[in-house]
Parts: sequence; structure tokens; C-alpha cells
Amino acid sequence: MKHFPGSDIIGRNLKPPDLGVYLISGPKLSGKLHYCNNFILNGLTDGVFCICISSSFIEKQYKSIFFSGLEDLCLNLKVLNPYTLKGDDRVGFENSHALTHLFEEVRQLIDSNSNRPVYFVLSSLTNFLENFSDQDVTKFVTSLVFLLKNHEVNSIFTIDNADPTSSIFVNKIAHLFDGLFETKLPSDSSQLQRYIKLVSMFGNNNLKSDWINYTLDDNNIITSISNQSRLICNLCKEQINESPVFYQELSFHQEHLPVYMKLFNFYGNSKIAEFGSSGILYTNFFFIDIVGLSDPSLSVKNQIEKIQILNNLINSCNSYKKDREKKILPTGDGMAIGFLTDPKLPVELSLELHKKLGIHNSNSPNQSIIQVRIGIGSGHVFIVNDLNDNQNLWGPGIILARRVMDLGDQGHILIEGSFAVNLFNIDSELKKDIHYLGNYFIKHNQKIDVYSLHNQYAGNVEIPQKFLDLHKSI
Repeated sequence: MKHFPGSDIIGRNLKPPDLGVYLISGPKLSGKLHYCNNFILNGLTDGVFCICISSSFIEKQYKSIFFSGLEDLCLNLKVLNPYTLKGDDRVGFENSHALTHLFEEVRQLIDSNSNRPVYFVLSSLTNFLENFSDQDVTKFVTSLVFLLKNHEVNSIFTIDNADPTSSIFVNKIAHLFDGLFETKLPSDSSQLQRYIKLVSMFGNNNLKSDWINYTLDDNNIITSISNQSRLICNLCKEQINESPVFYQELSFHQEHLPVYMKLFNFYGNSKIAEFGSSGILYTNFFFIDIVGLSDPSLSVKNQIEKIQILNNLINSCNSYKKDREKKILPTGDGMAIGFLTDPKLPVELSLELHKKLGIHNSNSPNQSIIQVRIGIGSGHVFIVNDLNDNQNLWGPGIILARRVMDLGDQGHILIEGSFAVNLFNIDSELKKDIHYLGNYFIKHNQKIDVYSLHNQYAGNVEIPQKFLDLHKSI
């Protein structure tokens, strides 16, 4: 990896080869081209002949933009554009012919400089995928990589990784390269710092590499490069020890980016609270509301009384008291309880509460009878700031439990499918009380499996009306 900027830091735990063909992937404007240009500059300064393929610039433009004032060094730099190889514009080419022509030009340049070291850069494969067929680009890259390896040409290819097409293509060609790099932008894109990391290197199965940062001057020349501590997830604020994912220059744990996107779309970036490592919670949710509480025939006093009775009954349940770290969110006509320890607690609380409600209802006049429905699910939730700057709970875990509850009628205890399956794995005895209802499309066209919990003491054996209506419509 001679002349690779920061190679002594990037591969400090390795013994990297002096020569190799590498692929750098990363978001647009994350420094891939600048890193390659500094690689070229290092080579030119040491008398190396350099070849650069660019589908965005012709040679004169490329040199004037990136190597202004270095005309003498640039005598050893050849820039190729597949659309202007013979002064022709791109319209005059068929795709396969253009790539074949480009390959031959590279081969001839390497052969004519066989008496000295040659470096090669291709920036960027993303442009090739936009203008040529995937099959033609794959054949071109494969032939080119082996040409470079056969002639021991130190080389870098780049590709953007922001779209699925490029990601799929990277997976297809990754095996061709001696090593893979990733780049990223800083959170503040106005900074002149960029980040790069060695993701894999052929023959090093136990590679563990951290991100390093390098600083660019006004001419995009690397002025310093140093070790960068591991990235911090912008959602949970915990250190990222595995491969990160990025969104708008922010780094995340892979499982946290989808949740951040939901949070961002709901609240907007300015309303996301600054929370520490305890701000992200994976909870097992019990969501309950009182059926018919909004009935206009009920007095406000009667409504308040029912809420207070339900709260007292829940508070008296032993299963409610087992988890001291639980999170509680009042919802007006009920509450959501997030258990952080035992996933069986939402089920235990449902069964225990139904028994207590049965006793209460049998000894109460009609206006004091309390009918409830319960939804159970699990997932991440977050501490966020509401409009009054008070902390609140929000996230897919609590939303899913609410959606499941909304499918039920009075007395139903409904459980989201994946949560039910996890319960079966923990305690197979639960299968006798948890019964599959079917699947249902909830909001945003999300399809979920739903189970109903019922036995002789708790739950509702009847099919929920929404499932009956669904079957009628089919």
C-alpha cells in the first residue's frame, strides 16, 4: 500500500502488501476522489506514472481542477474519459465498444511504461453503472482488475454506496479486490475533515480497523491524518463496534437507522431529544385502554373514577411490581407499560388484571363496570421532547402494541406475531392459551400476524370484529 495516504495508520495492525488493487465505497462527496488524488500526487512526486479514468472530466479539466500549479508533475499523469478517447463524443460509441476501447488504452499505457512503476485510479464506477449496462461494467472491471494485478499496478477504484444498485454491484465484484475501504463525511459537512476505514483485506480474516480522519486544505490536499476513535451512534450515543451505516452524514448502528428514520419523520430533527445511552430502550409493551370510556352518556366523574380504579388494579398486580425499571406512559383512557426485563410480564399482567377485573365487575353496578382491551408487542422506544419540552416515550415498540390493541374488542388480549413466537420459545406451555387469529394490514400497509390470549379466566374467545369484517370482504 505504498503511497496510500495514512496507510501506516490504516493498516497498523496488519502487514499490508506494497502493491494491490483496492475498492473505496462511500457516500457522495465523502472524500473518495480527494483520497485518490492524494494517492496520485504521492506517486507523481516519487516519479510514478499515473493513469486516471474519469467519466466526469476530460484530461485538461481534471488537471486544472485538481493539480493546478503542478504542471511538471502532471507530465506523468494521463487522464482517460471513455467518451472522448479519440476526440469523439459519447454519442458516437456503443457501450460495449467504449469500454473495450478504454481497456485497450489502459493496457497500452501500462505496456509503454513497463520500465517504471504505474499507479491507476478509476473514479467512479457509479458513473459507469449509470451509463453502461451492468453486465458490460462487470466484464470491464473484471478484465481491468486482472490486467492491473498481472502488471503489479497499485490501483484504487471508487463507487458511491448510497443507492441499492451500487450496493448490489459492490457485493458482486468485491471478491476481485485485494482490499475494501469505506469513507464517510463528518456530521458538519462544512468541515474539511473526511474519514476512511479499511473494511477488509485479502488474507486477513481477523481484521479489526478503526476509522481514521484526515484534513484537507483549500486545495483538497491532505495536510494531516490521524487515528479516529470508534464512531458513536447518533441515536443511542453508544460506540459503534461493528460496521456502521450512515444517513445524511450521521453514523448509526445498523439496527438503529430504520428507527431513527421513523423518529425523524414523525418529530423532525429539531424535536429529537439529546439523550444518553439510556435514551434508547428495547421494551416488551403492554398497551391497554378502557372500552367505551368516551361514551357521552358517561359523566366526567364516572370516567375519572374508571381510570382511577383501573390504575389501582394494575398497581396491585404482582406482575406489575416485578420490573422496577419499567416505563409507564398514561394515554388518557388507559396506559402503555414497557417492561425491560422479562418478556412474559405483559402476558402475566394481562392474565392477573383480567382476574381482578372479573372480581371488580361482578361486585359493581353497571355504570362502574370496566371493560378493557389489551395489545402486546415489543420493540425500540426512545425518550423524546414534546412541544412543552417534557420527556415522552415514542417509537415502533409502543406504536405496534397500540396498533395490535386497536384490532380488538372488549376483553381481547391480542399479541403481535413475532412476540408470540418468542414467548413460545421461552415457555411452550403458553401455546395452550395463545391462539392464532391470522394476519392483518395495519397502518402504512404493514402486515402483521396476530394472536389472541384467552382461557377460562381471561381474554375473549370471540373473533375480533375487524377480523370478521376482513373475512367478509375477501
